[in-house]
Amino acid sequence: MDSVRLSNIRKKKKLTQLMLAGKMGISTKSYNRKELGIIEFTRHEIEAVSKELELTLEDINEIFFSNQITKRQYFNLSS
Repeated sequence: MDSVRLSNIRKKKKLTQLMLAGKMGISTKSYNRKELGIIEFTRHEIEAVSKELELTLEDINEIFFSNQITKRQYFNLSS
């Protein structure tokens, strides 16, 4: 997970961890640990964060998933 990129996008949108955690229905401490990569985001949490931060599919893949997995899935689909 690219914690730095997620944090930078959140800050550019002028959202605090407290604000984003509230929109997701989790504690600020839980959000902080997820943003730092200590705890993984669930699929539903990734969807919520993506919506709030207006992330593109490319952003989602680069922030939350390994590029190797993304590339492998792409090449398997295009074969």
